[in-house]
Amino acid sequence: MENTMNNEAKRRRAALRTRCFTIASAVIALAGAAMFFLPFVTFHLGRTDYTFTSLQVVSGFMNVNGTAVGLPVIAKIAAAVCPLAFLAGGVLVVLKLPRAASGCFMLAAIAPLAVMMTGNSITSTFLDLGVSRVEMSYHVAMAVMLVAGLVAAVLSMSTKGVDRLAEAVFLVFACVSVGAVLIITIYMIAAGTPAIAEIGLGNFLFGTEWAPTSGKYGILYMILASVFGTLGAILIGVPIGLFTAIFLAELAPRRLAGIVRPAVELLAGIPSVIYGFFGMIIIVPAIKAMFPSTFGDSLLAMILILAIMVLPTIVNVSETALRAVPVSYKEASLALGNTHVGTIFKVMIPAAKSGILAGVILGVGRAIGETMAVIMVCGNVVQFPELLSTVRPLTAGVVLEMSYSYGLHRQALFSIGLVLFVFIMIVNISFTMISRRGVKIDGRE
Repeated sequence: MENTMNNEAKRRRAALRTRCFTIASAVIALAGAAMFFLPFVTFHLGRTDYTFTSLQVVSGFMNVNGTAVGLPVIAKIAAAVCPLAFLAGGVLVVLKLPRAASGCFMLAAIAPLAVMMTGNSITSTFLDLGVSRVEMSYHVAMAVMLVAGLVAAVLSMSTKGVDRLAEAVFLVFACVSVGAVLIITIYMIAAGTPAIAEIGLGNFLFGTEWAPTSGKYGILYMILASVFGTLGAILIGVPIGLFTAIFLAELAPRRLAGIVRPAVELLAGIPSVIYGFFGMIIIVPAIKAMFPSTFGDSLLAMILILAIMVLPTIVNVSETALRAVPVSYKEASLALGNTHVGTIFKVMIPAAKSGILAGVILGVGRAIGETMAVIMVCGNVVQFPELLSTVRPLTAGVVLEMSYSYGLHRQALFSIGLVLFVFIMIVNISFTMISRRGVKIDGRE
């Protein structure tokens, strides 16, 4: 009898909590939809300010220097989707469809960010119309929509019970992580494709002259500089990093490992500008001393500094992968008469191959995306990359010219960012496919 009463009390408490979560989700949904009518974004154009609510973003336009300028279609769609998603989420959570409601709330949280993604397009449009000052500021409504959507998504999933609360939190933030990648991808495509369409894909990717003042936007030499610099850094950094990881994981005495490992970890924490100073003071003068006919600032200096910078990533990830190999693999190899070094190269490295490849992928990302240190040692001249010649990689091209660019020039810099983004995606996908293929082959054997 007592157990029956306790179970009934638990069911009542669970029902009460579910009702509270449902009501809270519905209230947040209404509050998020109400933000549709509050100030969302202000455009500061010259001496005139234009403030828009989300409702006005859907159908609004501005009269700039006698020209009616409408907002981008993506901004209008996103502004319309946000309140509709909030309302749909509120209805679905009342109808006891928590998963669908959570999806609507997360869509409502992401929608305001899509409006921010159109900022570059809006800025370029106004600059082309001769506006001297273009700024955008966002109001509290945007932040409220974002936070309210995430909170409502968690609460709507929690209507199934308190036990689902942790699952809901994990699911929502996992979706946020995926959503961040999608937002970055969509933004880069939206910001980078207009310039490529106007310049021409062939002229942009395979053009050999970069002269924005003359209307020439060829980035082939910058692409080659980035590719050669990354490949050189990986060719130097991977063997050194892998052998260091093997030493730390298998061969180093405890005292020596206690010195080497913190030193490697310290390399990961050194700011890029410090690496740049080191390159300017040590590497560049050394190259100039060995090759007097050069300036020292060169592709070689860039490769050497990047090789140093990728070491901590490769070492740490590879060491972790090697330590994760089951001890039974090593014991079985030694029991069959293999030497310690032979076991490392024939058993442990193949077993840790996926982890080592992950370290190489991260190293490639660090090398190709590095900017500050590269700018300080590469010379920053757009020309065909030779080992001892000055070069300008893609990242340096963006940073050096973004501050004063406008119009097509500014859009072309975003297109360079899109090329970098695509390159990194290709590298990641390629390494992932290679890693999975290697695992399948090992499994068949």
